[in-house]
Amino acid sequence: MKKTKLLLAIGALFCSVLLYAAPASNASANAENNKVSLADWKGEWNNMGGYLERPEVQSAYKELAKKENVDVAKAKADYLAKRKCDFDGLKIEGDKVTYLSTFPADKGEAKGEGTYKFVELKEVPRGKATLKWNIFEAEGDAPYKYLLLMPVGWEEALIHFHMRYGDDKDELLAKEGWFPTFVKPSSTNDQISGEIAE
Repeated sequence: MKKTKLLLAIGALFCSVLLYAAPASNASANAENNKVSLADWKGEWNNMGGYLERPEVQSAYKELAKKENVDVAKAKADYLAKRKCDFDGLKIEGDKVTYLSTFPADKGEAKGEGTYKFVELKEVPRGKATLKWNIFEAEGDAPYKYLLLMPVGWEEALIHFHMRYGDDKDELLAKEGWFPTFVKPSSTNDQISGEIAE
């Protein structure tokens, strides 16, 4: 009898742990998500597309063409399409994003601005990799309802991030081969060439 009571007590304790562990785990995940803010991308950024026609980076398309086994014209056209973007600069301050017509240093006009809040993290399988998109939604008027931002990364010392923008979140997540990319204003032609030829 004592043994039966002991087993019942252990079973009840185990169930209690399971009941409380799951919410705790979810709370932990939510806490991690809530740590995401536009502060992770704060500052001024140049659209990588603004570098892609520079004479100094053209040789990188030859390397890319060899890697992909296509001619140089196709390699370049495909790469330009992958990096296509409707604005050449970004300025991120607090929760506000300003879209610029030029690199920030060139003092171009603002094409629009909006205030955004983080809503969720979405992981999208892509081949052997997983794309991690931080999704921000506009609060009030903004040129684009959604901003999808990947974490800021380092490759060949190039500080950059990939992003997407638009009004249909699901459509943006499903897009293939479109990765507008923003880099620090201190980026060099050699760093851009390395990214192209990668």
